[in-house]
Amino acid sequence: MDLPLRVAPEVRLSSTASGLRASLDAGPVARTGLPADVRTTGDHVSMAQLEQRVRDAQATEDVAALGAAEEILGSLHLDNHPLRRRPEPPDAAPLPAKDRAAFQRRAFRAALPQVPLLKWAERARAKAAAETEARSFGEAMDVAHAVVSQRRAVAVEDQWRELSEHDPTTVIAELDAHFAVAECGCTCVDAGWDVETSRGYVTVVCRYPALDIVGERGPGVSSSGRRMMRRRTRAERNALYLTGLASFTLATVRRSISVAVAADDVHVVVVRPTAEGDGLEPIYVGSLSREAVTLRPSLADPVPLLLGSAVCQMQFHGPAHDLVALDADPHVLEVVRACTEALADEQLDTLLRDPAG
Repeated sequence: MDLPLRVAPEVRLSSTASGLRASLDAGPVARTGLPADVRTTGDHVSMAQLEQRVRDAQATEDVAALGAAEEILGSLHLDNHPLRRRPEPPDAAPLPAKDRAAFQRRAFRAALPQVPLLKWAERARAKAAAETEARSFGEAMDVAHAVVSQRRAVAVEDQWRELSEHDPTTVIAELDAHFAVAECGCTCVDAGWDVETSRGYVTVVCRYPALDIVGERGPGVSSSGRRMMRRRTRAERNALYLTGLASFTLATVRRSISVAVAADDVHVVVVRPTAEGDGLEPIYVGSLSREAVTLRPSLADPVPLLLGSAVCQMQFHGPAHDLVALDADPHVLEVVRACTEALADEQLDTLLRDPAG
């Protein structure tokens, strides 16, 4: 496998409520601003919430709810992910007039009690001095605000430059922050430049649900036209599962290139829980270019793109085309091992926090 697949040396994986997260040994990285919109239409639904909706609808056999949830699951790639733009520098806002008036009142209250009430000339001089003091303080605050704004503008510009130049540390930090907000079950584990092609790349690990996300029974229509739950064949379940996986993978790539503005290729490793539920297994390893994603028709079927972009050929068994784990590859297994260990550490921490659990 020619794909430069690895967890970057400076990246440490950990597990959180929103999924796997990447932290950097170099310490926190200042970010260029808030992440891009995680969903531009409707209410954002995290991957965990969507999975829970599907399972709840399966348990209650709610035809409408299950149909709506499965429709979202198969159309994740249609969400709009606008390209990250150069952030506007923060405004150097002057001190509000309300605050200036408050400073003046405080100066008056501090100066006038020290002058006898009937000493009009002295009180006038004290009032003028208080006004001067309040005005000087306001001007000093304006200068301080301007200096702080300039420093922030420089920091934002530096971070944007590093992001646009594809600095690995900045790219990983920005992408992982975006994934955390989106709660999409993804994390960025590597970024850099391919020495052979001189193309910028990012490597993303995604966690997708197991096959039971597609129930044995699903929405259907009776002979009389009434909506009902009907039994699915195994081939139908596998086809729906593959469609959801393709949509999820393409959506992840679109997210990645919207944030990593200089990335030309996105290497993706998709893992899912094993049948025993005590580990992870890789089901897709591939690489999609920015051109392949942005130039394709938005309504095109994502499954051919998924199959064609696989670096390790996806494994299907039996007449129903059951999707099984990929053949062992040392690079892939190393990434999966790091993810599994991160999840195991979180489970151990949970037990230590709650021994009775």
